[in-house]
Amino acid sequence: MSEEALDGGAESSGSVGRIRYRASWRQFLPLGLLFGALALMQLSNLWMWAHRGSGLPSVPLDARVLAVVLPIVFALELWMLGRYFGITLTPEAAIVHNLRRRTIPWTDVAEVAVEPFSGGRRVVLYETDGHRTPLRMPNSAFLSRDRRFDEKAATIRDWWLAHGGTDTDTGTGTAADADATAEPVGWGHTYGRLSERLSMRPAPSRSAPVALLLVLLAADALVAGFAGSPVADHPTPLGRALGGLVAIALLLGAGFLSLGRGVVLTSGHLAVRGLRSRTVPWDDIEGIVTEPHGGGRRLVLVETDGRRTPLPVPRVGRVLWDSEFESRSQTLRHWWHTHATTHTGPSDPATLEPSDRPTLLPYPGPRLWQKTVVTLVCVVLGYEILVSVLVGTLVATIGA
Repeated sequence: MSEEALDGGAESSGSVGRIRYRASWRQFLPLGLLFGALALMQLSNLWMWAHRGSGLPSVPLDARVLAVVLPIVFALELWMLGRYFGITLTPEAAIVHNLRRRTIPWTDVAEVAVEPFSGGRRVVLYETDGHRTPLRMPNSAFLSRDRRFDEKAATIRDWWLAHGGTDTDTGTGTAADADATAEPVGWGHTYGRLSERLSMRPAPSRSAPVALLLVLLAADALVAGFAGSPVADHPTPLGRALGGLVAIALLLGAGFLSLGRGVVLTSGHLAVRGLRSRTVPWDDIEGIVTEPHGGGRRLVLVETDGRRTPLPVPRVGRVLWDSEFESRSQTLRHWWHTHATTHTGPSDPATLEPSDRPTLLPYPGPRLWQKTVVTLVCVVLGYEILVSVLVGTLVATIGA
């Protein structure tokens, strides 16, 4: 298989002037392994029941139905996610392959934008009648990274401009009159289009290891609470209550670290979400600077009254990383420059830094050893969570 196909490159549909984008094999393989493991687990239920003693009851009807139906459902869903979902570009229209196939003429498309979604990015078509059509493919996420996502998004926009689209920045309607190679203005949005609201959450590469650790501790707390103790043969109501409360607290902590922290951008202010939430109007911000912190770097709001507010995202640590750090930083500054009315032009972040602090170079991205460590930690923690859930289920079944 060619390197272009592995990276999810353009695929010709067999006709002249048509391009088909769908999931690349690098995106398809992790999902296939997951669904394959789930299907084997269901099929193994029949094998386990078949090898039981003769005096035990036969395989229940629900187990037989699940063992046959679920693998078929998994195979159908895998085919749809891997080989059906996507978009076909033609000179006349964009054919969107979602759950409901739609043909959108290029003249009915008002904008082609890139927006954040579930820790990654995806392409969204804005239509002239106000309809918004997100594309399932191409996209780029934490465990299904598409190396050519930016190239695909630019190609879709080029086709729109070349076949009747109108550039919202220049007001022109063809690729000859418009700058079709405009660079993205930052994370989440492309070609100068801003939404009314934008939320930034911690990158999965930063939140996933900590959240998985807390989930593992929550599973262990439940098992300890419902499995009894060396003092009592059977679990006591107090032990169950304590185990449940500890598990709930840990799960709430995992949810807060993954979804509760972050920043929310609106046209009037920047809202900081954390242990202590704050809302800062754009006009009260003097600058947004990058400073070293804990072996990595973070963004800090410098307010007009001299107050400095560290932002929970984006951040880069010594081990945990955010590959979108620079583009997210650019997006924050772009929103500030766009919505602040008391600042006539961009401020130089270097003028707001201490004079004895060296200038930081742009973040180059995570290193190979960081990716390896985070991936191994997530795999080990995921396996331990699966074992804890199976053990807990077994203990609960025996106890019942």
